[in-house]
Amino acid sequence: MKRLLSIVIIIGIIAYILVQFLKDRRFNPPSAYDYEISQTIDTDYYDPSVVKEYYKTALEVGSYARSLWNNDKIDVRFMDKAREKSKEATAYFESLQATAMWLETKLEKSKEWKDLGYTDDDVQLMEQGLTKKDLELRSKAHLIGLKRGTNGAPVWELQKMLNLSGDSIPEDGLFNQITVNRVREFQRANNLFPSGEIDKQTLQALLK
Repeated sequence: MKRLLSIVIIIGIIAYILVQFLKDRRFNPPSAYDYEISQTIDTDYYDPSVVKEYYKTALEVGSYARSLWNNDKIDVRFMDKAREKSKEATAYFESLQATAMWLETKLEKSKEWKDLGYTDDDVQLMEQGLTKKDLELRSKAHLIGLKRGTNGAPVWELQKMLNLSGDSIPEDGLFNQITVNRVREFQRANNLFPSGEIDKQTLQALLK
């Protein structure tokens, strides 16, 4: 009799714990539903709508999951293959997460580039596939075509670049014979035709 009573008590305790557990689950959805918003994104991204969409999607991840939990007792983290609604809900939840992660990566990369000194225009170009070397070449494209007889700031800029790669020459902004000879030396050292003029290949070699 005592043994039977003990079993009944144990069953009652287990039932009570189970009811409380289910009740707790019903009104306290897992915090794992929430998408943690990154603190290292570019909030000044050149397209503000992307930032807005990121925050909107990130917040929707958690709100959508809790809504399914509270209204339909569906845990979107664990698909119930026997329930079509569960499969659809989980698929949409994962789609929201993927979108938030994609936007986050885009915005974090933009901040990383800007921290290195790149502009919004640079970010747009790099997103299109241009490399940092491509951007540097674009920024120095005004040096292409420099030759003997040209003078001014671009020549001075070229002379500074030449001095970084070898013996010093006067940085006077004059593309004279001294500069011509130095350009030819650089071209020979880099297996380029020693024209003494700045072409694209010579500029690329100077930027390495």
